[in-house]
Amino acid sequence: MRIVHDNFISKSDCDFLIQEYERGGPYNKWCNADHLTFKPKDFSENQRMLDILNKIASVTGYDIDWGEIVKRLPGTEHPKHFDIAEESTIFSSVTYLNDDFTGGETYIINDITLRKHVRDVSVKISPKTGRTLYFDGKRYEHGVTEVKDSPRYTLAIWYKNE
Repeated sequence: MRIVHDNFISKSDCDFLIQEYERGGPYNKWCNADHLTFKPKDFSENQRMLDILNKIASVTGYDIDWGEIVKRLPGTEHPKHFDIAEESTIFSSVTYLNDDFTGGETYIINDITLRKHVRDVSVKISPKTGRTLYFDGKRYEHGVTEVKDSPRYTLAIWYKNE
């Protein structure tokens, strides 16, 4: 199951998240990108951040387990993969914080069985500022095409059912 919400958070909120990333740190380097990893409690003093996170999570009905603001530089991609997450992780989302670059599409590969034949069907989601994609990253193989021109910023969140 995939859900895509356009303009789910405002451009102003997206810019705020990018600023939080740029003034934050320390960053984790993984798969050619810098990740600012957090738990919601890390923002107990930042009401705007909590409001943004709660708005995005409200669609799922689940609690946020953890998240990352990710900066992917031009010339990098994220090869197809399944999320490595906690046993309790049941869903994930990606919110695009900017779209002033080319490439950087998220693709999801579905294995569809038709008449005893299996074929891969890939769906591409184009980055659009404020667009949020919800899907099960542990169940569906996915990745990011090569980013070109300028950095790509996203907010990735993993959810749990508690």
